[in-house]
Amino acid sequence: MRLIAHRAFADRYPANTLVAIENAVADADVIELDVRRCGSGELVVFHDEVVDRATDGSGRVDELPLSRLEALDVHGTGTGVPSLATAADAIPDGTGINLELKERGIANEAIAAASTVDNEVIVSSFDGEALDQLDTDDPTVELAYLFGLNTDEDFEHALALDCGYIHVHWSHWLLTDAIERAHDAEMKVNVWTIDSSIAIGLLERAGVDGVIADSPDVL
Repeated sequence: MRLIAHRAFADRYPANTLVAIENAVADADVIELDVRRCGSGELVVFHDEVVDRATDGSGRVDELPLSRLEALDVHGTGTGVPSLATAADAIPDGTGINLELKERGIANEAIAAASTVDNEVIVSSFDGEALDQLDTDDPTVELAYLFGLNTDEDFEHALALDCGYIHVHWSHWLLTDAIERAHDAEMKVNVWTIDSSIAIGLLERAGVDGVIADSPDVL
C-alpha cells in the first residue's frame, strides 16, 4: 500500500511549499499537490482561491502575479508560493506526483510542467470536466476521480473518464462498496485523509491501494 503525502504532509510541513516537498520525499511514495493558475498565467501550487488564510498577504491567486506569490510568507516559514514547474523539479525520479486540479483549463499545462518527474503522474479532481480536458497518450499519466457525496454518480463519472484511480474519503470504505466496485472495474483506490495507524491496517486488509495522509507518522 502506497503512502501519498497530502499537500506534501501538511500536518508536518507548510503545505504545498518547496520545503515541504523536499522533506516529504524521504517518506512518501507520491507527493500530492494542489494546482491552480495565478494572475500572470503560470500554474502555481496552492490550495485556496485567496492567499489570506495561509500567507502574510491578501488577494486572489488568479489576480496575483507569480513574482508576488513567490515573495509571500506561507505559514510564517519564510517560504513563498512555488510555481508548479519549480515544485516538480524538487521531486526526485522514482517519486510519483499527484496533481489535484483546482480549476478547469489547466490539465495539459500541468502535465507538461510535471514532465521532469520520471515516474507515474496522477491527475485528480472533483471536477470531471477538468479531467476530461486532459489530452495525452503518455502511459505513465493516470486520471483519478475524487469522490464527493454521491458515490454512484461519481463512480459512473470515473468509468466514463477511463480513470485508473478513484480517490475516496475514508467514510466510503465504511458506508459503501466503492472499493470493491473499483477493483472489479480494474481501478485502484486511494483513500483520504488518514491520520491513524490503526486505520491503515484496516484499510490494507480491505484491499486499499494507497492512503493519502497529512503525516508520515501514520505508517
